[in-house]
Amino acid sequence: MSSHFTGVIVPMVTPLTADERLDRPALGRLVEYVIQGGVDGIFILGSMGEGPMLRPAVRLELAEATVEAAAGRVPVIAGALEPSTSRVIEEVQALAGRGLRGYVVTTPFYFGGYNTEELSAHFCRVAEAADLPILLYNIPQNTKVAFGAELALKLARVPNVAGVKDSSGDWAEVQAMLAARRDPGFVVLQGNQIYAGVSMLAGADGLVPGHANVYPQLLVELVASGRRGDIAATMACQARLDALMRLRGRAPIHTFKIALKAMGLMGDTVCSPLPRLAPPEAEKFVAASVAAGLPLPCAKRS
Repeated sequence: MSSHFTGVIVPMVTPLTADERLDRPALGRLVEYVIQGGVDGIFILGSMGEGPMLRPAVRLELAEATVEAAAGRVPVIAGALEPSTSRVIEEVQALAGRGLRGYVVTTPFYFGGYNTEELSAHFCRVAEAADLPILLYNIPQNTKVAFGAELALKLARVPNVAGVKDSSGDWAEVQAMLAARRDPGFVVLQGNQIYAGVSMLAGADGLVPGHANVYPQLLVELVASGRRGDIAATMACQARLDALMRLRGRAPIHTFKIALKAMGLMGDTVCSPLPRLAPPEAEKFVAASVAAGLPLPCAKRS
């Protein structure tokens, strides 16, 4: 089960046309780029992929097209990011049978006030209904509902729960998950890039890093160094990653798409009304990214 969820799993951005439909040729180029860059898996329909904002038809087309483009070379997993248990189950059922290898499920969102038992019941019901393993997704900065190590480790015993993707930035809770887990088949993935290096050195199973869309080789190198226990090499990769993160600014999804557009891979349309950089801001971002090592030779791709 856990073999689908290790290493560098890129939370892939979604290439869109000007009318917010799937740009299939660009998707093919992006999938090829990240696979050639060495990623171990592709995560679609997550936060970086604008999953909650895409039209339902686009979500389904994206799943099919990504699986087709990956062609079995790496597993493709998909987010089912909905505010209620029943809607998550409906999304999982809609995505079934399209060649995916798993789903990523957040806490309920919009409303708050959930206790541990209610969150546990949410994830258990989804796991029971899903045809594939699920990853628990902790991203309280978006959902406003967090869970910690205690709940994650309790759910580790639930059939069809494969692990956790933690993007909370709460290192104490991630550390507790790594220290206390007993089942090696329950994976712990770090989704907050600030803690990428230390997580790998502490025994995390992998990363789900947004910068792998643009700099996959750097994240692959970081994971390999961490697995070897090479502290110096891991922290050198982390320092490079930190420098790139400082360039991202106020519109993270749009900035990734701007970089990928400069590389000749796709356009920079994001779902309305997501934040966008104005043209002068975008030019400054590209210039700074080029200075930081943006791999512009990809612009030669057709």
